[in-house]
Amino acid sequence: MRALAIALVLAGSLPAAAKSRPFKAAKPPAKPPAQPEPAAPLCSGDYADALPAEKAAAIFDAVKEPFVFAIRNTATYEHVFYGREGKLRRAYLRSVVHGTALAYRIVNAETQLVTNEHVANQPEVTDDEHPVEGVPTGSKKVREQLKIVRDETDDYEPGHIALTKLMSDTQADIAVLKARKQLRVMPYRIGRSAALRPGNLVQVRGFPLGAFAAMNTGKVINPMMHDTERGWNHADFMIDALLAAGNSGSPVFALSCRTSEPELVGIYHAGYTDAAALNAVVAIDQLRDELDTLKVPRREPTLHGEITAQDRDRLVKQLFAETTRSVTFPFGGRAVVVALLEPQRLRFSILDDDYPLSTQESMALIDRGQNGFGTLDSIAVPVDGQQVEAPAQALEGDVREHFEKLYESLWRQVLGVADYRTRLAKGKQSAEAFAEAQAARQRLRKRTAEQKELLNICSFEADRANFGAARPQVAAPAPPPQSPPPVPAAEIAGSTPARIE
Repeated sequence: MRALAIALVLAGSLPAAAKSRPFKAAKPPAKPPAQPEPAAPLCSGDYADALPAEKAAAIFDAVKEPFVFAIRNTATYEHVFYGREGKLRRAYLRSVVHGTALAYRIVNAETQLVTNEHVANQPEVTDDEHPVEGVPTGSKKVREQLKIVRDETDDYEPGHIALTKLMSDTQADIAVLKARKQLRVMPYRIGRSAALRPGNLVQVRGFPLGAFAAMNTGKVINPMMHDTERGWNHADFMIDALLAAGNSGSPVFALSCRTSEPELVGIYHAGYTDAAALNAVVAIDQLRDELDTLKVPRREPTLHGEITAQDRDRLVKQLFAETTRSVTFPFGGRAVVVALLEPQRLRFSILDDDYPLSTQESMALIDRGQNGFGTLDSIAVPVDGQQVEAPAQALEGDVREHFEKLYESLWRQVLGVADYRTRLAKGKQSAEAFAEAQAARQRLRKRTAEQKELLNICSFEADRANFGAARPQVAAPAPPPQSPPPVPAAEIAGSTPARIE
């Protein structure tokens, strides 16, 4: 009982003890540590027009190892010629050029680099349009080596890194190379060239003249141009940085206003010879998927593109609109007359060198439209004063291939001439249309060397004995190309109404 009483006493005293204790407020929850305020954007817009000095130092300090490399392309050419004694001789000549490449990713422990196609590939055969310094025209490339070197004076071969080609895109002037080892890759993200504006600051990292690593700065002076020089077909933007040979393939960076970090916006590839600081950069937007997939995209055709059924129909319609049913145009320094002789027969007459003093035909390529216009059916050449015609199917494989290339080139030329004349007519109304016409004219003129070569090859083939053996019959002399027989309008309209309307 005593123990119980003590317990009850203690229990009765507890409320009083609790009431006598001073009240202690609960502690408020601890405040989270203050988050640093986000840094203010470097500038408004997408890319900066200037670079603060402190930011420049930070960018340089952030990259300790190089990710831009000097590239050496060593090509060996075989030059065949006759010596003084009349014997056939061969000489082997080397051509060494330097450029720049950007390492942009590692795949399976191998580094992939991007550079210009003209750095990674020297011309297969030298000619007036594709010269190589120190190598005569008409020489053929028999070997080519690509290496990473320190600079143009680096002859320590154990230190060189061999490269192989993964992809070449001639129209974009871009090539992807591979090194069988891991190199430092670009630490920056790929930007948006479409966001560039005139006045934006750009940085170009490369090896001018192959002499040393350098960074040049400049401004965007034109954010968008379509480049069709030398068979190219891609978008460029223009910058005023002072660049030199050896900078080809150099990455071009712009400074992001949002992140204050450089972003890759293009690959430098060409400069104007008459200007010290007028340089073209291949815009990165069109290369993003290509660098990832290593697949060359299909682009909209230009004057160098594929000939379509609409192109053929357009030419037929134009010929039908002419009184003589013919059009004369230049080709390889010669004159060519394309004539619609019948509703389903086109004749490309290549006139001799004396035109316009003479209208004699030196060769003709004929398309009877059996498989649709644009297919070579037969070739006609004068033999002993008579016109001799041979079916294309009867020619040997390589001979036929040469004539088919000539025929395709004739089509491209006449379509290009038609395009130029259309643009020239519009040029009377605006300066922009006139400039487009002049650009089309320049593209036509640049084909002359290639066209001359095709004409020479096919003239040689026409004189070969095997071509003569392929001629099954002698045809009647062809009518003059300038005066084809009249074609009744009703007959043409009835045969191909969709092409005429």
